[in-house]
Amino acid sequence: MEVYMASSALSVLSGVAAAAAGLAGDKVSKSGAIPGLDLATILPVMLGSKTGGTTGSSLVGKIASVASKSGLLNASNIGKVAEIAGLLISITKKTDTKETTKSPAGGIAGLAAAIIGGSGEGSSLASIASLASKLGKTATDDKSLTKMASELGKTLSSSFGVSLAGSGTAVKALDKVLEGDTKSTLFKAILKGLT
Repeated sequence: MEVYMASSALSVLSGVAAAAAGLAGDKVSKSGAIPGLDLATILPVMLGSKTGGTTGSSLVGKIASVASKSGLLNASNIGKVAEIAGLLISITKKTDTKETTKSPAGGIAGLAAAIIGGSGEGSSLASIASLASKLGKTATDDKSLTKMASELGKTLSSSFGVSLAGSGTAVKALDKVLEGDTKSTLFKAILKGLT
Protein backbone atom coordinates (compact mmCIF):
# COMPACT_ATOMS: atom_id res chain seq x y z
CA MET A 1 0.00 0.00 0.00
CA GLU A 2 2.77 2.47 0.91
CA VAL A 3 4.64 1.75 -2.32
CA TYR A 4 1.40 2.18 -4.26
CA MET A 5 0.72 5.52 -2.56
CA ALA A 6 4.29 6.63 -3.22
CA SER A 7 4.17 5.66 -6.89
CA SER A 8 0.72 7.21 -7.32
CA ALA A 9 2.04 10.40 -5.69
CA LEU A 10 4.90 10.39 -8.21
CA SER A 11 2.50 9.79 -11.08
CA VAL A 12 0.30 12.70 -9.89
CA LEU A 13 3.34 14.99 -9.61
CA SER A 14 4.48 13.86 -13.09
CA GLY A 15 0.97 14.50 -14.38
CA VAL A 16 1.00 18.00 -12.86
CA ALA A 17 4.34 18.71 -14.60
CA ALA A 18 2.94 17.40 -17.91
CA ALA A 19 -0.20 19.52 -17.49
CA ALA A 20 1.92 22.63 -16.79
CA ALA A 21 3.95 21.94 -19.93
CA GLY A 22 0.79 21.38 -21.98
CA LEU A 23 -0.91 24.53 -20.69
CA ALA A 24 2.22 26.45 -21.67
CA GLY A 25 1.92 25.01 -25.18
CA ASP A 26 4.81 22.53 -24.89
CA LYS A 27 4.55 18.97 -26.12
CA VAL A 28 5.60 16.05 -23.93
CA SER A 29 7.21 13.19 -25.84
CA LYS A 30 6.09 9.60 -25.39
CA SER A 31 9.28 9.06 -23.34
CA GLY A 32 7.69 11.29 -20.70
CA ALA A 33 10.62 13.71 -20.57
CA ILE A 34 9.49 17.21 -19.63
CA PRO A 35 12.34 19.65 -20.35
CA GLY A 36 12.78 22.16 -17.54
CA LEU A 37 10.66 20.16 -15.09
CA ASP A 38 12.89 17.27 -13.99
CA LEU A 39 11.35 15.74 -10.87
CA ALA A 40 14.65 14.18 -9.73
CA THR A 41 15.99 17.74 -9.47
CA ILE A 42 12.79 19.40 -8.27
CA LEU A 43 11.80 17.04 -5.44
CA PRO A 44 14.91 17.41 -3.26
CA VAL A 45 14.67 21.20 -3.57
CA MET A 46 10.98 21.13 -2.64
CA LEU A 47 11.99 19.11 0.39
CA GLY A 48 14.49 21.79 1.40
CA SER A 49 17.60 19.84 0.48
CA LYS A 50 20.93 20.84 1.94
CA THR A 51 22.15 21.81 -1.51
CA GLY A 52 19.34 24.16 -2.40
CA GLY A 53 17.11 24.94 0.28
CA THR A 54 15.06 26.42 2.91
CA THR A 55 14.01 24.40 5.91
CA GLY A 56 11.47 26.97 6.97
CA SER A 57 8.93 24.47 8.19
CA SER A 58 9.81 21.65 10.55
CA LEU A 59 7.87 19.23 8.36
CA VAL A 60 9.90 20.11 5.29
CA GLY A 61 13.05 19.88 7.44
CA LYS A 62 12.13 16.37 8.61
CA ILE A 63 11.40 15.23 5.07
CA ALA A 64 14.71 16.72 3.90
CA SER A 65 16.62 14.62 6.42
CA VAL A 66 14.83 11.51 5.12
CA ALA A 67 15.77 12.57 1.59
CA SER A 68 19.44 13.00 2.43
CA LYS A 69 19.57 9.70 4.35
CA SER A 70 17.93 7.85 1.48
CA GLY A 71 20.61 8.99 -0.95
CA LEU A 72 18.09 10.71 -3.19
CA LEU A 73 20.24 13.82 -3.28
CA ASN A 74 23.06 11.85 -4.89
CA ALA A 75 21.21 9.56 -7.25
CA SER A 76 17.97 9.83 -9.14
CA ASN A 77 16.84 6.32 -8.24
CA ILE A 78 13.18 6.18 -9.31
CA GLY A 79 12.08 4.15 -6.26
CA LYS A 80 13.58 6.73 -3.95
CA VAL A 81 12.10 9.57 -5.98
CA ALA A 82 8.69 7.87 -5.65
CA GLU A 83 9.19 7.45 -1.91
CA ILE A 84 10.01 11.14 -1.50
CA ALA A 85 7.07 12.15 -3.71
CA GLY A 86 4.90 10.11 -1.34
CA LEU A 87 6.12 12.26 1.55
CA LEU A 88 5.25 15.46 -0.31
CA ILE A 89 1.98 14.55 -2.01
CA SER A 90 -0.87 12.77 -0.30
CA ILE A 91 -4.08 11.51 -1.86
CA THR A 92 -6.87 10.99 0.64
CA LYS A 93 -9.78 10.01 -1.58
CA LYS A 94 -9.87 6.60 -3.20
CA THR A 95 -10.83 6.83 -6.83
CA ASP A 96 -11.64 4.09 -9.25
CA THR A 97 -9.17 4.95 -11.97
CA LYS A 98 -11.04 2.84 -14.55
CA GLU A 99 -14.14 4.94 -13.93
CA THR A 100 -12.12 8.17 -14.04
CA THR A 101 -10.43 7.42 -17.33
CA LYS A 102 -13.50 5.94 -19.05
CA SER A 103 -15.76 8.93 -18.62
CA PRO A 104 -13.59 12.00 -19.02
CA ALA A 105 -15.34 15.27 -18.30
CA GLY A 106 -14.28 18.29 -20.27
CA GLY A 107 -12.13 21.20 -19.21
CA ILE A 108 -10.30 21.43 -15.91
CA ALA A 109 -12.29 18.58 -14.31
CA GLY A 110 -11.36 16.28 -17.20
CA LEU A 111 -7.70 17.25 -16.97
CA ALA A 112 -7.68 16.62 -13.20
CA ALA A 113 -9.30 13.19 -13.78
CA ALA A 114 -6.65 12.38 -16.41
CA ILE A 115 -3.86 13.28 -13.96
CA ILE A 116 -5.38 11.10 -11.21
CA GLY A 117 -6.12 8.24 -13.62
CA GLY A 118 -2.71 8.49 -15.30
CA SER A 119 -0.01 5.87 -14.89
CA GLY A 120 2.90 8.29 -14.80
CA GLU A 121 4.31 6.57 -17.90
CA GLY A 122 5.46 8.53 -20.93
CA SER A 123 2.41 7.91 -23.13
CA SER A 124 0.08 8.85 -20.27
CA LEU A 125 2.03 12.08 -19.65
CA ALA A 126 1.99 12.90 -23.37
CA SER A 127 -1.81 12.61 -23.45
CA ILE A 128 -2.18 14.75 -20.28
CA ALA A 129 -0.01 17.43 -21.92
CA SER A 130 -2.11 17.22 -25.08
CA LEU A 131 -5.36 17.66 -23.10
CA ALA A 132 -3.80 20.57 -21.20
CA SER A 133 -2.62 22.15 -24.43
CA LYS A 134 -6.17 22.18 -25.83
CA LEU A 135 -7.40 23.74 -22.61
CA GLY A 136 -4.54 26.26 -22.57
CA LYS A 137 -5.50 27.50 -26.03
CA THR A 138 -8.81 28.74 -24.61
CA ALA A 139 -7.01 31.14 -22.25
CA THR A 140 -7.00 34.75 -23.43
CA ASP A 141 -3.75 35.80 -21.74
CA ASP A 142 -1.08 34.73 -19.23
CA LYS A 143 -3.23 35.81 -16.30
CA SER A 144 -6.13 33.57 -17.32
CA LEU A 145 -3.70 30.74 -18.03
CA THR A 146 -2.27 31.03 -14.49
CA LYS A 147 -5.84 31.14 -13.08
CA MET A 148 -6.57 27.94 -15.05
CA ALA A 149 -3.48 26.25 -13.54
CA SER A 150 -4.55 27.35 -10.05
CA GLU A 151 -8.07 26.00 -10.66
CA LEU A 152 -6.55 22.68 -11.74
CA GLY A 153 -4.70 22.46 -8.42
CA LYS A 154 -7.87 23.33 -6.51
CA THR A 155 -9.84 20.69 -8.44
CA LEU A 156 -7.20 18.03 -7.72
CA SER A 157 -7.48 19.01 -4.06
CA SER A 158 -11.27 19.25 -3.72
CA SER A 159 -12.33 16.41 -6.04
CA PHE A 160 -9.52 13.92 -5.45
CA GLY A 161 -8.11 14.86 -2.04
CA VAL A 162 -4.61 15.61 -3.34
CA SER A 163 -2.55 17.75 -0.96
CA LEU A 164 1.00 19.00 -0.77
CA ALA A 165 2.98 18.88 2.49
CA GLY A 166 4.80 22.05 3.57
CA SER A 167 3.33 23.66 0.48
CA GLY A 168 4.27 27.31 0.90
CA THR A 169 7.90 26.52 1.67
CA ALA A 170 8.11 23.73 -0.90
CA VAL A 171 6.76 25.90 -3.74
CA LYS A 172 8.93 28.89 -2.79
CA ALA A 173 12.04 26.70 -2.89
CA LEU A 174 11.30 25.92 -6.55
CA ASP A 175 12.41 29.43 -7.53
CA LYS A 176 16.00 28.21 -7.07
CA VAL A 177 15.78 25.52 -9.76
CA LEU A 178 13.05 26.54 -12.18
CA GLU A 179 13.74 28.83 -15.11
CA GLY A 180 10.91 31.25 -14.42
CA ASP A 181 9.31 30.56 -17.80
CA THR A 182 5.55 30.13 -18.37
CA LYS A 183 5.71 26.37 -17.77
CA SER A 184 7.46 26.86 -14.39
CA THR A 185 4.97 29.54 -13.34
CA LEU A 186 2.06 27.25 -14.22
CA PHE A 187 3.65 24.29 -12.40
CA LYS A 188 3.93 26.43 -9.25
CA ALA A 189 0.35 27.73 -9.68
CA ILE A 190 -1.02 24.16 -9.81
CA LEU A 191 0.97 23.19 -6.71
CA LYS A 192 -0.21 26.32 -4.85
CA GLY A 193 -3.78 25.28 -5.71
CA LEU A 194 -3.24 22.05 -3.75
CA THR A 195 -3.20 23.87 -0.43
